[in-house]
Formats: sequence, structure tokens, C-alpha cells
Amino acid sequence: MKRNVWTVGTLVLGLLLALPASAAKADRRQVRQQARIVQGVKSGELTGREAVRLQSQHRELRRDIHQARADDGRLDARERAGIRREQNQLNRRIHRQKHDGQSR
Repeated sequence: MKRNVWTVGTLVLGLLLALPASAAKADRRQVRQQARIVQGVKSGELTGREAVRLQSQHRELRRDIHQARADDGRLDARERAGIRREQNQLNRRIHRQKHDGQSR
């Protein structure tokens, strides 16, 4: 389990460093949400099962962003609004899971 946390933490740090300064808000927010999940695992606020579920939802959202950009490399207003809505939902899920009183 600790190896997985270390691997994910390294991945998040790599993504933070790899994103150019002009990266889209959606990308930066994804990185921050990923870091919150990793921090929750490290601190024990998230159980293993919760972390796996949140990671899966995070991957789905990242896939949605990638698919939305597949056409022309950009996100139009409707796509940005949909992604923002999904990110808000994931943000609330992360908060609820981290503060639900369960610990590993």
C-alpha cells in the first residue's frame, strides 16, 4: 500500500511539473484533486476502498477531458461547463469521503 501511495505521489508531482504555465484550468484542477486523494490516503482520512473509487472517478473525468479535446485540441464553452460540473461533483465526493469519520 505504501508503495502505491509513493507511486501516485510521484505521479502527481510529475504532472505538476510537466504542466506548462499556461495549462488549462481543468488540467490544474485535476492535478489538485489527485493530490487531495493522495493526501487523504497518506493521512488515513480515506480508506483503501474509498481511494480506489475516487481514483476511478478521477480517471473517468480525465478521459472525458481528453475526449472533449480530441476534435480540435480545445474545449468549447459547453464542454468546459460540463467538465466543471463533473469536477465539482468529484470535489464534493472527495470532501465527503475524507470527512466521513472512517479511517483505515
